[in-house]
Amino acid sequence: MAVQEKIERLKREKTAHSTEELDCLGWARYAQIRSELETRHHGDYVMIEVDSGDYFVGKTPQEALSQAQAAHPGRAFYLIRIGYKAAHKLKRT
Repeated sequence: MAVQEKIERLKREKTAHSTEELDCLGWARYAQIRSELETRHHGDYVMIEVDSGDYFVGKTPQEALSQAQAAHPGRAFYLIRIGYKAAHKLKRT
């Protein structure tokens, strides 16, 4: 099996959604829980499992991911930094 075929197979095992679908579903779920999260967890990270709608909050992305993987092993997740438009900011030096 070619490398690209393996990559595509692994993607399908984690989620049936395209990257664009994950983005839309993740932000749609975040919109539902935004006010609660931004009031109590501004600046923290939320990891969303888009099929179930379950979400996991952590002080770091790794903390949120660890909780998410424990509840939904082998699934793909959507990461959002609570109260921000992006999880991370890239700067040129």
